Amino acid sequence: MSENNKLVLNSLKTNPKGLTAYQILNVLQKSKPVKPMTVYRALNNLTKNGLIHKTNKNKTFHLCDTNHVCNKSEAHEHNAVLAICDDCGVTEELKTDLFSKIIKKIKSKRKFNFEKFNLELTTSCKECA
Repeated sequence: MSENNKLVLNSLKTNPKGLTAYQILNVLQKSKPVKPMTVYRALNNLTKNGLIHKTNKNKTFHLCDTNHVCNKSEAHEHNAVLAICDDCGVTEELKTDLFSKIIKKIKSKRKFNFEKFNLELTTSCKECA
């Protein structure tokens, strides 16, 4: 794994609300000069390898938080299901077995393939409810 990928992963480890690309850039620039494209390349690589997820709701990146039988530094693929608090933005990755079984049973008129999917559930966390 490249040094830039490691730096981006480390910046995400302590933030349950996730970080946008520019927030990650600001964190990294506190220790060394980093250009935006460096962050975007690292985010692309980490997303492609299944180590992080991006939410569509608030455009934040989060560490993969599922308990896969793999090392966090190794690539893996799975269907991501993220719960996002509408109020505070805290995000949690949910166990996807049940969602996978349900979604694979969907009949599509347009013949979509539901083997791979990402799902976001917006709700309120226990602290905000």
